[in-house]
Amino acid sequence: MKKRIVILTLITCTLAILLLIAENQTNFIRTNANEMPENDSESKKKNITYYTKYYQTKKSIYDSYKHEESETIFLGDSLTDYYEWGEALSDHQVLNRGIAGDTTTGVINRIEEITNANPDRLYLMIGINDMIAGQSIDKIETNYKYILDTLKKNSPNTTVYVQSLLPINKKLTNHNVRNKDISKLNEQIKNLALLHDYHYIDLHPEFLKYGQLNKNYTYDGLHLNGEGYKIWTRKVLTTYNTNSEPVE
Repeated sequence: MKKRIVILTLITCTLAILLLIAENQTNFIRTNANEMPENDSESKKKNITYYTKYYQTKKSIYDSYKHEESETIFLGDSLTDYYEWGEALSDHQVLNRGIAGDTTTGVINRIEEITNANPDRLYLMIGINDMIAGQSIDKIETNYKYILDTLKKNSPNTTVYVQSLLPINKKLTNHNVRNKDISKLNEQIKNLALLHDYHYIDLHPEFLKYGQLNKNYTYDGLHLNGEGYKIWTRKVLTTYNTNSEPVE
């Protein structure tokens, strides 16, 4: 009898431990699979940053910030997030609103902070993570239209620069994104920018070599190194401050 009780106790404890592990694993997956608040599981998979701790932390920091007049904001994903835009442009009123891994849906979720700031200038680059997650070009275009509509309506005095997506280097990254699809999306982004009377900055040709992201500007085939950011900075300076000396 005692032996049976011991066995039952061991089984109960084992089940409890397994349930605890399963619950923790589920929480880990929910935190790191970047679920979206839609009911459609496919939508959740394709919008990959909304509930990550990094996204929520950065958003809460941005929301707590008290804005000043005449600010310039760079809005986007890791390509924006990883760079020191204020230092590069020698302007303390330049704010970086990049969040690594962000998508067009993530930008929609935090666009209110941008429009409330009513910045003088806004530089936008977003969409590559949507493509990495398998989001359709049509859906990305729809999200872009919503973003630009919102900016036009709620921050009408902001000069907006819509920046093209960069190519990737397929030899250096395993992301299953085709450069021809990036070019197709860029064309649709350009049309949306012009439709909204916004500026379009075509960065794509500056980084392209043999149909891929120039390997001299990247280490991983997706993100830029220091030389790559110099190219981007030069392009921004043609619109940001025409009196500035080119970056060496």
